[in-house]
Amino acid sequence: MTTTVGIIGAGNMGLALARGLLLTKEAELRLTVYDKVAERSESLARAADGQVDVASSAPELIRGAEVIILSVKPQDLEAMLAELHPELGHEKTLVSVAAGLQLERLRAAAGPEPVLFRLMPNLAVASGLGVVAVAYEDATPSEAVGGLLTLLEGLGAVSVLPESQFDAVTAVAASGPAMLALVLEGLEDGGVGVGLPRSVARLFVQQMALGTARTLLDNSEGPAALKDRVTSPAGTTIAGLAVLEDRGVRGAMLQAVRAAERRAAEL
Repeated sequence: MTTTVGIIGAGNMGLALARGLLLTKEAELRLTVYDKVAERSESLARAADGQVDVASSAPELIRGAEVIILSVKPQDLEAMLAELHPELGHEKTLVSVAAGLQLERLRAAAGPEPVLFRLMPNLAVASGLGVVAVAYEDATPSEAVGGLLTLLEGLGAVSVLPESQFDAVTAVAASGPAMLALVLEGLEDGGVGVGLPRSVARLFVQQMALGTARTLLDNSEGPAALKDRVTSPAGTTIAGLAVLEDRGVRGAMLQAVRAAERRAAEL
């Protein structure tokens, strides 16, 4: 059975979701995209080689889709929903990825009929390796919840969470990649500092990060257990870890996540 999905907004997150859905749901998905900057949606359609339709307006997209993903700026979303109100019947499912707009405000703007969800994804959904938090209203039918979770399952790790935890998800999963990239950049520079060519240092650091994440997922163990397995008495790893502990890296990461969570709550 084919699911018809529309995405309003072809910015970074809208494109990531489109690519991830096409990657994992190609045979059972019909995707339509609309963006007020037409070139964005047209560029995606060209790259998707016929798998994506381009709508000429948001109402046109809504009329042809069962599930509508709203990937527009938070400050624009409520006004847009008010304008689209006539198109939002009870058979429609609206999925917002706008940070900071809670379901209560979305409901007030969208009216009583459509089913509403909030998502908090990160950009890695484009490759099926993302993180997606899902929230919904208490009265949401179980079949609607199951249908959306099935649609999203190929995007990565998908978890249903209360909205109260979305700012924490933002800090860890959405801001976390930038924090991790800073650490990886430091490792890469360190490799160059001890004599590796930049290209080799970058390749090895990236592959090491990928392999480490895969090992943690496959073994269902926490990072502390992996750290202990890698660290031998009086060896190279403990010498490096001692420096990181002395410089307060662990505490800095804790503070970085808290700062990101506080900022998410302010937006």
